[in-house]
Amino acid sequence: MSAGPRKVTMVDVARSAGVSRATASRALAGEETVTIEVARRVHAAAEELGYLPEPEARSVRRDEAGSIGLIVPSSELGSFRGPFVGAPLQGATAVIAEASRQPVLLLDGGRDPRPLVRYLDGGHVDAAVAILLHESESLFRTLGELRCPVVYVGRPSTDLGTERSWVDADHYHGARLAARALLEAGRRRMVTITGPMSYLPSQRRLDGFRDELADWGLAPLAVANAVEFTLQSGSMAMATLMARAPEADGLFASSDLLAAGALRVLKASRRRVPDDVAVVAFDDTVVAATSVPALTSVHQPLREMGARAAELALEALEDPGVLPCQIELPTTLTTRESA
Repeated sequence: MSAGPRKVTMVDVARSAGVSRATASRALAGEETVTIEVARRVHAAAEELGYLPEPEARSVRRDEAGSIGLIVPSSELGSFRGPFVGAPLQGATAVIAEASRQPVLLLDGGRDPRPLVRYLDGGHVDAAVAILLHESESLFRTLGELRCPVVYVGRPSTDLGTERSWVDADHYHGARLAARALLEAGRRRMVTITGPMSYLPSQRRLDGFRDELADWGLAPLAVANAVEFTLQSGSMAMATLMARAPEADGLFASSDLLAAGALRVLKASRRRVPDDVAVVAFDDTVVAATSVPALTSVHQPLREMGARAAELALEALEDPGVLPCQIELPTTLTTRESA
């Protein structure tokens, strides 16, 4: 028989119905976790496209390992319960389990990537989700030629970002939200603490903050670049800003930890928050909720980022010809007492 049109896949059905691959799969399987309206859309899309599930569609193919790797930096072993690794892992694991596959935790030691590359290329996992943090971005450069699909949680800072699949938060518009909150609170003499500027999210957050101020005809009085996203770095940066711009009445800190460190310096300087200096942070972690005062902070949808990355990995397995996909999920502002 001559070659015909490309076979319709679950990915095609999901896109036509406007849902994720995992949701489409659940709908066609008749699971009750899918709403009636969504199920109707998925079934209608499947019928319109002529989707024909294989008899073994809900099981793993015989030539597959049946597992998805979850790559995290080994430096984070002590903080898996923290949001930046723990939340994406939870989201990804839930999606992988729904697909009847086994998640496999893989550690990036940050030194010699060859053992990890050999494992990934050895058929032990069918695809992988890699969580990129500032200290783990070198991993991205080593995984480009793997035969199995790899999707990244976090946008890589390298120029290869458009050639790979990744899911990230919208850092730029999140920072604009932060700046707008300060401006709407009546603040006009603003300063900011950035994260490490070699890290793309730090750059995007600074750009968003500056652009929002520019739309109001303003510019930051001073910018302090933190070396790390830590309390100590936040305190050191805030001390620098106090020396450069003692008249500042608004602060945007590029992470909750940096903001918490800044609060210590402001308190020691007898600057009241938010009366004298309003503070807005980024991340919306437990640090923001438990600081004194509690921090207004930009929320990153970390769990959803992990879930979407796992869905993209599964889609790549369903359709090996699918093009790389880059997704920025929207950020929101959680308002608390500091602004």
